[in-house]
Amino acid sequence: MKTRTISGLLAAPFLLSAPALALPSASSGSANRLTTPVAAPSTSLRRHEAIMAVRDEGLKLQAADGGKLTDAHRAYLQAKLDAVRHGNY
Repeated sequence: MKTRTISGLLAAPFLLSAPALALPSASSGSANRLTTPVAAPSTSLRRHEAIMAVRDEGLKLQAADGGKLTDAHRAYLQAKLDAVRHGNY
């Protein structure tokens, strides 16, 4: 009997009807519109994207060089990675 009572008490909130949520009307006025603020990407995300861009560029250079980077391209990519590491991206 106790099990049925406890189960009934736990299920009761789901069985009762809840009032509908008040939603803003679909009027054409801009004063009633809800907007979501747009956040700037975080520093770590921008850094990650910069590193991935250098990686993609490195893969293209490697393919253009015949499978192995030249010393000049390697130095160029290293300079770009150093710049990203120092916060220039």
